[in-house]
Amino acid sequence: MSSFSVELRRSSLHQVSITKGPLGKVLLEGELGQIPGLEFVEGRVLVIKGVHGVLRLDLCEASVRRLLG
Repeated sequence: MSSFSVELRRSSLHQVSITKGPLGKVLLEGELGQIPGLEFVEGRVLVIKGVHGVLRLDLCEASVRRLLG
C-alpha cells in the first residue's frame, strides 16, 4: 500500500471535500507552486518540494523508474 502526506500554505489550499457515508471520499486541491526540487529519501519516499508546500509519496524508487520506462 502506498501512503502520502501533504503540507501546504493555507493560501495555497483551494478545496477540501469530505463526502458522507461509509464509502466517503476526501478531495484535497491546492498548489505546490514552482518545483525547485524533488528527491527520493532512502529510495522509498518521493519528496516533491514546491514553493508553497511539500508532497511526500511512499513509492519505491525502482517501481517509479520501471513505470516511467
